[in-house]
Amino acid sequence: MLNKYVRTVAVTVLAVSAVAVANAQSVVKTITLPNLAEQLAADPILDRIYVAVPNFGVKPYDYLTVIDGKKDVVVDNLKIPPYAYAIAVDPLTHDVYVGGTSQDENGIDQSVVLEYCVWGKRVVKEIHVSSTTGDGILGLAVNSFTGDVYVSNGSDNEIDVIGRKSSKVSQRIPLSGEPFGVTVNPFSNVVYAALLDGSVSVINGKTYAITTTTIVPPTAPDATVANAGITVDVVTGNVFATNALYALSSSVGVLDHAATFLTNISVGNTPIGIDVDPITGLVFVANTQDGTVNVLNSTTNTVSKTLAVSGLFLTVNPFSEKVYVGADNSSPTVTVISEK
Repeated sequence: MLNKYVRTVAVTVLAVSAVAVANAQSVVKTITLPNLAEQLAADPILDRIYVAVPNFGVKPYDYLTVIDGKKDVVVDNLKIPPYAYAIAVDPLTHDVYVGGTSQDENGIDQSVVLEYCVWGKRVVKEIHVSSTTGDGILGLAVNSFTGDVYVSNGSDNEIDVIGRKSSKVSQRIPLSGEPFGVTVNPFSNVVYAALLDGSVSVINGKTYAITTTTIVPPTAPDATVANAGITVDVVTGNVFATNALYALSSSVGVLDHAATFLTNISVGNTPIGIDVDPITGLVFVANTQDGTVNVLNSTTNTVSKTLAVSGLFLTVNPFSEKVYVGADNSSPTVTVISEK
């Protein structure tokens, strides 16, 4: 009953609030971090933005940086175990999940997900995912309705599932290739994993079974096919995956809710970070090799604006209509973009 109620309210609010926003986006602020940013996640209810900030082994801890979205200032640099890379927020419980891979004292890779309680300002769980050598944890997503946390495990080529009340991996879902980004539509309970072989796998969140895997074709012959970032519009059900990494001509692949390929949108060079505002219907893409962020109109599937913002990963707060872009490997900053 609660899920149906939350879904009805959310869809109604989004439908009433939806407005056409075109060519209005602009940079409004730059925020300094204690180190280079990795992934970011927004809690739209609390208007907090969380940034995974690693120390790259220089110190025995990493940072979870907390940004107040009202003033766009850093309010905390919280010390956490050295696993700051991927990040996700549960907007209902406000729990923050941070995951990454670090070598232990024996030189063995340890992939761990941390559950951080924002109220107590402490890590309440350290959940071991894998000790396999490889790329480790590359992405996280959480379904607020079911409590499942989805871990993109690049070392074992699988999506691992952690239940809300669990302190361990409860499901391991093998994939056909190495995953990078992962996202979930809580309304349909469907999970989408972007694979580095250029495909997108669709997972039933109830049965944990893969229902389909779709190849996203590149737009140019010079492209090395790969998918990295992925996001889902919870209103339309459409999925957007950054495609054609390491190419002079890159794109975002658009799929419907069943992962049927619809079209490609040409964007800047080497897009990785991507997120969608389901209220405005705008999709934001960070192009890592040319220092730009593309704004995509999801109705026309075209680029509506290009901003000179250097970024690797980004996140959208649809309630405040702001986008937070973590700089690439050149500056310890987050750039704030206003959609208005």
